[in-house]
Amino acid sequence: MEHREIYLDNNATTKPLPQVREEVYKILGDEFGNPSSAHSTGERARRHLERAREKVAALIGSSPARITFTSSGTESNNMAFYSSTRDKGKKCRVITTTVEHSSIRKMCSYLCINDVEIRLIKVGPNGIVDLDELRKTMNGNTSLVSVQWVNNETGVIQPVVEVGEMCLERGVPFHTDAAQAVGKIEMKAEDLPFDFLSFTGHKFHGPQGTGVIYARDKFLLVPIMFGGFQEEGFRPGTENLPGIVGLGKASELRKNDLTLLAAYMKELRDRFEAMVLDFVPGTMVNGDTKNRVCNTTNIMFGGIDGRRLVRELDGAGVRCSQSSACTNFEVSPSYVLCSMGLTESEAYSSIRFSFSVENTFDEVDKAVHLIRDICERLRV
Repeated sequence: MEHREIYLDNNATTKPLPQVREEVYKILGDEFGNPSSAHSTGERARRHLERAREKVAALIGSSPARITFTSSGTESNNMAFYSSTRDKGKKCRVITTTVEHSSIRKMCSYLCINDVEIRLIKVGPNGIVDLDELRKTMNGNTSLVSVQWVNNETGVIQPVVEVGEMCLERGVPFHTDAAQAVGKIEMKAEDLPFDFLSFTGHKFHGPQGTGVIYARDKFLLVPIMFGGFQEEGFRPGTENLPGIVGLGKASELRKNDLTLLAAYMKELRDRFEAMVLDFVPGTMVNGDTKNRVCNTTNIMFGGIDGRRLVRELDGAGVRCSQSSACTNFEVSPSYVLCSMGLTESEAYSSIRFSFSVENTFDEVDKAVHLIRDICERLRV
């Protein structure tokens, strides 16, 4: 029997909206020019590029001049780290947390091999960073502090404004990975203590392969690629114009209705979560339930093999995951949940469900009933 897909893995990626796809198709067709070309077709392409930059900047409350387009959130994260540590060697300390995205964890591993000192700050059982430990760890050699705004597995919101103000007082550059925050939290980057902010379009219905880095002072950026003068030389290579225009459209749509859309996703999440906790014995929510982004819940199903539950739900048409899409194929339990104090067994029993504006209350009800039935069967 074929089941209609109920997609609850929107922190991994979202489906581009019809209006976004329409803009992308237009660029792939008649508006196909290279923004670096000197002729009129290139000029039209440049106008499309700069209009998209303005829309993206408006979504995060930034000047367009502080926006640089990249290929992904991963590239943007890497650029912020590389820009802050290049040529500093053993005199350089980078501070981040134990629950960051894999793109930051692996960048730290690379920097460590190259003699950069990496200090990881623990989080509590609620998933929130220990500010006292962070304050004590900062010293005169600290070249960068990076704290993820919203955790991709639990949805927990970190106190990034407090962290940024702490960094500002000490003259230390501060970066936040905002991939799961942009499009879900209203923000004005120019009024916040961020030196670098990175995100990607495919988390709020833009195309995959589109990333952004906001830099308060763009000349602190150091390119990690070398070539032409695209993006003022900070990110050389012909721009992904169709993707960037699609990102601009997704940004415009989200900016126009952010408050309403965030409230709708929260209603979906809260209904789903309440029903699961009510219908399925032995369940609990991982992480701080008061400081969370609107669309995410991470639920532990006590006594259930989470990997098997994900497979069974997939077979029934419900898409969800145990962790970040970047680590889903790893056999180890979620490092995020283990950092919060869960045992390996508890982490393996935990599932992330993440909602988008395209989900419905009917989908929520159907998914919960499928979860209840599968859990009952697995326990037998």
